[in-house]
Amino acid sequence: MIVYHHTADNNMTPQQIHQIHKDRGWAGIGYHFYIRKDGTIYRGRPENAVGSHAPGVNSKAFGIALEGNFNNEYLTPQQMTSVIELSKYLMNKYNITDLKRHKDVRNTECPGANFPFEEIKKQLNVV
Repeated sequence: MIVYHHTADNNMTPQQIHQIHKDRGWAGIGYHFYIRKDGTIYRGRPENAVGSHAPGVNSKAFGIALEGNFNNEYLTPQQMTSVIELSKYLMNKYNITDLKRHKDVRNTECPGANFPFEEIKKQLNVV
């Protein structure tokens, strides 16, 4: 499973997210990947490590966070390209067919009303 998140903030470095998550008592950054507005993909937790991003499904889900607040803004074209490429990579490597938004597994607005979930699923040929 892949679970998509937003940071609900801009200009957050992976190091800042790592520190925020450590301050919460976690073992560092909870996401496996982080995509900045320029499309750069950063690794967070190793792929073989359990994430800390979606309680109840952490043990069976990769967490991908994207920089921004998608309640009042939209993914950049670079982010869209990167999230599709990264999702394809994970889907092919781990035979993943289940894609979720954070709000699909927890009571939250994340990743925001403007997150293009249906378009992502369409581009990945996921029904």
